[in-house]
Amino acid sequence: MPRIGQGIAKGLGITLRHLFEKKVTRQYPEYRRELPERTRGMLTVDMDRCIACLQCMRICPDHCISIEQTKRDRGGSGKPKPHAVGFAIDDSRCMYCSLCVEVCPVNCIYHTEEFEIQAYNRLELARQFGERPVDPHPTVKKEKRAVAKKVPSRRAPATEASRKEEAA
Repeated sequence: MPRIGQGIAKGLGITLRHLFEKKVTRQYPEYRRELPERTRGMLTVDMDRCIACLQCMRICPDHCISIEQTKRDRGGSGKPKPHAVGFAIDDSRCMYCSLCVEVCPVNCIYHTEEFEIQAYNRLELARQFGERPVDPHPTVKKEKRAVAKKVPSRRAPATEASRKEEAA
């Protein structure tokens, strides 16, 4: 038969034991914990390597990436190619899923170890890269679906039993 109050006494014993141990407190800004190897921090972009393929912008489920591009002749080939002149990442929308990092063909977008993001205003969390500022909150266009017209339903073909009922 279990003793009444045994659980309470056991819990109080653990509490009293820890009450007299030396406290271990580490001050956060001075002491920082080592982050795991594959930590996903804030996103950053190497604009020199970006080819403006827009794949990161298309795959982002939160629409937190905005890119403005122009066509320029890079390398003196005579053929203009897309070039990113503005790149914006809105950290207030980003959920750090890393889909944009995986889809980038030249690996110009990647996660850093920086994870401390603070601002007084949500609009300050949008970071700009490149030569020209970009609107970090573009309007996402939703496609209008064509509404199908209602077709009057046809009656099921009459059976002999239903014909007899109608005749009666």
